[in-house]
Amino acid sequence: MSLEYAPVPFLSPAVQRGFGFFETALLAGRRAVLWEPHLDRMHRILSGLDLPKPSRGRLDAAAKNALDASPAKLAEQRALRLTWFAVGEDLDDPASYRLEAHLMPIPESRLARRSGSHSVSLPLDLQRDTPGVKSTSYFAAIQGGRLAVKAGGDEGLFRSPDGNYLEGTTTGLAAWNGGTPLLAPKGVLPSVTAAAFFGGRSASAPLKAENLREGSILLGSLTMATPILTLDGAPCARPPEMLARIAEFNRRLLEDPAFGTEL
Repeated sequence: MSLEYAPVPFLSPAVQRGFGFFETALLAGRRAVLWEPHLDRMHRILSGLDLPKPSRGRLDAAAKNALDASPAKLAEQRALRLTWFAVGEDLDDPASYRLEAHLMPIPESRLARRSGSHSVSLPLDLQRDTPGVKSTSYFAAIQGGRLAVKAGGDEGLFRSPDGNYLEGTTTGLAAWNGGTPLLAPKGVLPSVTAAAFFGGRSASAPLKAENLREGSILLGSLTMATPILTLDGAPCARPPEMLARIAEFNRRLLEDPAFGTEL
């Protein structure tokens, strides 16, 4: 059995404490969408935490090996998950970590959400433990997604203790704001997809329900960009300019060489 598929010890930090980090990229054939920004974010997070990190060459090689083992049809869309997780106790020792790359079908829920989201406000006491870190410690997101489905939605939206909106369980969140999009000022994961969508042209301000109902967008690697259709069952506006921007961005994600890397 190869190391990649060897069992993970039950008492490892990854299993017992969720100590690991991951990135998920959209694949179209062998083209990884926003690949370099995803690797940049993983390295930035690990460097900020002063933790060992895999080299860019190692990350690229793991992804290519996974694709070689499971070739894609031309333009076939799949998800590529890179995970760097701790199987040993010494978290400062690079040898304590394992890197894995896996290919997965895109969940039907994400594909359906591309046509628009029915979003649900999550309870104020459900909070991510480290919102700025793309961590495998993912309880709040899993629970939030579960609660959203139980309420008849497809995405749950985290809120700050004072009730302002932050982000989705698997997506970034922006209010359209008449074409000058607003993002939550803090308490969120810097979204690779949102950064590409806005190109640095966005503002930060507390996001309230009325902001979202005037037009809002979810952004994620597998969701791409999609409008929020309803918030807690109430319709949200869909300005034509916002819908046009979403459609053009999604086209570019799948076709524009500047947005992808051939692996």
